[in-house]
Amino acid sequence: MFPRAWHLVLACFLCAAFPAAQQPQTISRPEDLLARGETALRQGRYAEAKALFEEAEKTPGVNVAEVNAGLGITELQLGHYEAARRREARVLSLVSKPREMAEAHDLTGTAWLRESFGTPAELKAEKLKKAEQEFRQAVALDPLFDSAFFHLGTVLSQEGRATDAAAAFKESIEAASKNPESEANLPLRRQGRAPLFGVTDSAGRTVSLEGLRGRFVLLDFWATWCPPCIRALPIMRQLAVFFPPERFTVISVDEDFDNRGAWSRFIEGQNMSWNQIWDENSNIYYRLGEFGFASRPQMVIPKYVLIDPEGFVLHVYSGTDRVGVIAGEIVRTVNGRSP
Repeated sequence: MFPRAWHLVLACFLCAAFPAAQQPQTISRPEDLLARGETALRQGRYAEAKALFEEAEKTPGVNVAEVNAGLGITELQLGHYEAARRREARVLSLVSKPREMAEAHDLTGTAWLRESFGTPAELKAEKLKKAEQEFRQAVALDPLFDSAFFHLGTVLSQEGRATDAAAAFKESIEAASKNPESEANLPLRRQGRAPLFGVTDSAGRTVSLEGLRGRFVLLDFWATWCPPCIRALPIMRQLAVFFPPERFTVISVDEDFDNRGAWSRFIEGQNMSWNQIWDENSNIYYRLGEFGFASRPQMVIPKYVLIDPEGFVLHVYSGTDRVGVIAGEIVRTVNGRSP
């Protein structure tokens, strides 16, 4: 089956800038058309991707499942939800492997979920229910499909089922920790000592890296104006309680510049009960420049910094990294620590 780039295209947090679409070249080999279509899809050039996949569809000898898979994702990204579902229904009629079927159900559910936004309440409930059914089929087919668990949690949150949503987000982390994709970059290697800091958190407690020695620490750099940061919030919430506090700590570091009031109101409204600190003048962020952080006045978030119990940076994750890989690597790394 064609590598559908599902997790690369749909589960990333940030969207990079890409050059304007170009006219596809005339290519006769279906595998070349599919490869070029996948490249355009990965780079966000959806109109070009669609043209390439449709050209491939007319080419003798093309893998029909592959071309429909590519067109399903492309139609979804273009906001053509019914067309995306038709393509995925075609994929389901052509494939037999559990993961391939799970991906088709996951994409179909995503089409229903996206279509539900902005619709009247009576229609939204129906679309959310259909999305939930698709995501449940996906995780039943592939219990290690962490992205599908995450999408299920998102739907349950939209339905107002907070307890069920939290359970789904936790299952997403557990699935990611068992997913073979989480092993590719392990073990993580020390990159250097993290710069020390000492600040007062939202509850008036002093938080310092030195005081957290002996446990793993995840610094979550975010802001209320950053949609990708907010989308990652459910996973941060679950990671904050996933391990005993003496073993692992999440510290969310807010980058709302001079708007401390917006930060305070947001964390209170979202019941963000784990460690929350406001990074005054973004001092903590810019002190991490040697680990790939931007220089003043630029800023790129979300960023996630995993620090080991001795205070060394193990890895810096960017918003373009898949949330399942982030969670899976963190869980495997923390669990691999000797007691």
